[in-house]
Amino acid sequence: MREENLLLAYLPNEERERLTPYLHEEVLEFQQVLIEPNQPITDLYFPYDAITSTIQEMNDGDSVETGLMGIEGFVGVQLWLHAPTTSTRTLVQVPGRAHHMRATDFIRYVRDAESPLNVLCAKYAHAFLSMTSITAACNRLHPVNERLCRWLKLVHNRVRRDDFPLRQEFVAHMLGVHRPTVSTAANMLQQAGLIRYSRGQLRVVDAEGLRNGSCECLELMEREFEKIFS
Repeated sequence: MREENLLLAYLPNEERERLTPYLHEEVLEFQQVLIEPNQPITDLYFPYDAITSTIQEMNDGDSVETGLMGIEGFVGVQLWLHAPTTSTRTLVQVPGRAHHMRATDFIRYVRDAESPLNVLCAKYAHAFLSMTSITAACNRLHPVNERLCRWLKLVHNRVRRDDFPLRQEFVAHMLGVHRPTVSTAANMLQQAGLIRYSRGQLRVVDAEGLRNGSCECLELMEREFEKIFS
């Protein structure tokens, strides 16, 4: 299996080739906005070494991450659900590469066609919606250090490398807390030998330690995504 987005990689060869003319590789930059809230969804992305976040923003400027996407899914699941717009913002969390597809092509050649990709999209939509509900419960019930371990391990599982850029203020927005709270939690993880953080660059030193330090939500989320490709 060639290195690419898992939804596309699991397609039958003939279907993957049929969609090839409508998929174009694109480099996604840090904090690049892919979906604006309440604006038409015009483009879809199938990441394979980038990470994107779906964020719910409030009128007072506060925000919190409700979903995270990487190699296992696609950006624009709302459009597959026949919603042309969404109230959330989706932006790039970890820069990398993705396959880009225009919404008009996706609707014509995938959503409204007899494409086997629709089955995978349906399974992914279920897993993504499960992630949003688990995230809401996690943010309410679990301490920040466990949530940070969970979040970092989700990212690590998807970028499939130990080093990636990360800014603490961005993590604070993702977890819905203030930056000093993230700094304290990150220092605890660094002192425990789980991560190394310097000048906006994070290295995962002990991936298994991150998994063990995570709350139960990590396994709940990953189990739903594993079902897509079982």
